[in-house]
Amino acid sequence: MNKFLTLIRRDMADNRGALVITPLVIAAILLAVTTFATLTGNARFGFDPQDFAVSKEHRSAQGAMIVDTGEGTATVKRGPDGTITIISPDGQTKTLDQSIDPKAKAGLEAVLPVGTAVAAALPLAIALISILFVLAGALHDERKDRTILFWKSMPVSDLQTTSAKLVSIVGVGLFFALAVTIVLHIAITGLAVATIGNVGITGVSAGAVFLNATKLWTVLAVGLLVYIGWALPVYGWVTMVSAWAPKMPFVAAFAPLFVVPLVYMAIAYRGDDNDTVLNALWEPVGRLIGEPMTNGMSRLAERSSDQLPTIPVAEILGHFTEGLAQPSFWIGLVVAGGFIYAASEIRRRRAL
Repeated sequence: MNKFLTLIRRDMADNRGALVITPLVIAAILLAVTTFATLTGNARFGFDPQDFAVSKEHRSAQGAMIVDTGEGTATVKRGPDGTITIISPDGQTKTLDQSIDPKAKAGLEAVLPVGTAVAAALPLAIALISILFVLAGALHDERKDRTILFWKSMPVSDLQTTSAKLVSIVGVGLFFALAVTIVLHIAITGLAVATIGNVGITGVSAGAVFLNATKLWTVLAVGLLVYIGWALPVYGWVTMVSAWAPKMPFVAAFAPLFVVPLVYMAIAYRGDDNDTVLNALWEPVGRLIGEPMTNGMSRLAERSSDQLPTIPVAEILGHFTEGLAQPSFWIGLVVAGGFIYAASEIRRRRAL
């Protein structure tokens, strides 16, 4: 076990730039941009409610009221309770009360963390792409720079080495990116909650928003684990090609996954959506993009108009569990094991 952990630490050190630094840099840039946008937005709408005036071109305000500023400048003030007061050029005062009803409040508290999660998920999305390049070069690069001769002198088997690369690059790499995504999501959501009152929306509970955010994190963590299981045959294939390819391992690994079905479509496809051969040829790509997990997800989002918006965690996790019961999932794991073993055998027989 200590040998295996040492191999994982070695692989993480070798790929530190792609697996560790890249998600951190992306998260830092996103947080800086979001913070700057928030600050400039608040400056525009007034951290100090006493200092804000809209130009005469501004024709509308938040809520249902229209402010005519064609003959002067309107002054907009926000009180401590979030109420927006508009003083028109002729001195008349209008108040916009944007307190929201319980249903709208619950909806906003559910939608807000989902909206911020879209931006926060970018480090994880980039990691899903970068690990493909790292994995494709994992066993190829050690032959290219001849470090394989040193590592073969160590008391570890080729199967241990191959498995450790897969675990470190795919498992540790993706879950580290997920951890970065969660921290970034906390920061962006915190900024959103802290500044939402600046547009006059009051009564939103930060506790409820972050409770919904934790539900998203649970779904992301479980979903990522299930996704790795579905995509493992493709990752195993890439690892095997990396051990064999004399050059350009990324092209050698992924070209067949796209070229073969495209050639079949050009030669034999007749427009039948239930073409079993074509579906089988596209299955590796479908697994890689998580298609087996997303099929049927749209129905989980359907809610009648009289229900409060919510994040259906139990339903989504149940959908993932249903996927695990499919024979194709377990067949894929067996195929992945075969690819990993083949990669270790190729590495054992081919040092350079």
